[in-house]
Amino acid sequence: MLELKKEKCTGCGACNNACPIKCINMEEDEEGFLYPQVDFQKCTECGLCEKSCPAINIPVRENFKEPEVYAAWSLDDAVRADSSSGGIFTELSHKVLDDGGYVSGARYNTDNLVEHCLINRREQLHELRQSKYVQSETGLIFKDVKMLLEENKTVMFTGTPCQSAGLLQYLDKKYDNLFLCDIVCHGVNSPMVYLKYFKELEEEYSSRIKTINFRNKRNGWKEFGTSVIFENGEEYFRSHKTDSFFKGFLANLYLRRSCYNCQFKGFPRVSDITLADFWGVVLNNEKEIFKGISLILINSEKGKFYIEKISNNISKMQKTLNDAMLKNPCMVKSVPMSTKRDLMFKALKKEINVENIICSIINY
Repeated sequence: MLELKKEKCTGCGACNNACPIKCINMEEDEEGFLYPQVDFQKCTECGLCEKSCPAINIPVRENFKEPEVYAAWSLDDAVRADSSSGGIFTELSHKVLDDGGYVSGARYNTDNLVEHCLINRREQLHELRQSKYVQSETGLIFKDVKMLLEENKTVMFTGTPCQSAGLLQYLDKKYDNLFLCDIVCHGVNSPMVYLKYFKELEEEYSSRIKTINFRNKRNGWKEFGTSVIFENGEEYFRSHKTDSFFKGFLANLYLRRSCYNCQFKGFPRVSDITLADFWGVVLNNEKEIFKGISLILINSEKGKFYIEKISNNISKMQKTLNDAMLKNPCMVKSVPMSTKRDLMFKALKKEINVENIICSIINY
């Protein structure tokens, strides 16, 4: 019978996928995060939920103790322009899809929240590109991935480190046809704060949101901004340095409680490859930096195999782990919980305007 404190539960949904009688549902708490709720009248105490939980049973990490590190980017400028950094996720996905495999990643749904899905065609890939700064709902994606793996289909699963760990623990066996990618994760934001913030933008612009892009690079990779296109054709655009939601994210105001003490950082990693922005990278060509540079951590032989497979489609330069960690400390350590976090959620119950709340608390 699953009992897990909020400080540990990542919301990965492995328990929900594992329950054979569907007595576990993922439900929102008062902060908007999903947690498992058990129907104890149906529960048979089979223990599969606990067995599948990566927070209770942290998967054994058999990957490289120290990864191979590269700064890299796609040679396709169109791919790179549509990507948050250098487009390596897209190039890896192309290889898997072209070989008849599937890619699982996060896309926006009709409510502009984020959910995991599976795709098997290149033309669907645009839905999975770009960083999305709210926790994705995994639903029953682990079950779908397992079904494909059992059919000997290749699956590339991409997600946060805790989601990758959740999938591994749920599967409970090795699959040669599973290719795991994770990200260097700062933490996941409250869906409640996210929805309130963008609902206010819809009211301000008197139109429903058509698309959200947190990593628009019109001013360059280092100076990315949040672009929101509305159905009436208007656009909201602000630099990540001035957009209130992004500032609150960087101030750690509304991250999931487990993110402040993440159990899935450091090395070895659970995934075959880790992707991120290579902040602080040193290159001779500033034009390349303007377009965006990916950080690749190769964590396993399988990861090396896939990077070799796309070697003709990318440019890469080997770097050191110290180079990578310099501006990516979240690779190895959790961010501290903001002392103003509780104040943030208390204020949300009293005041409607989220932007005002974020700005006033940051400056408090």
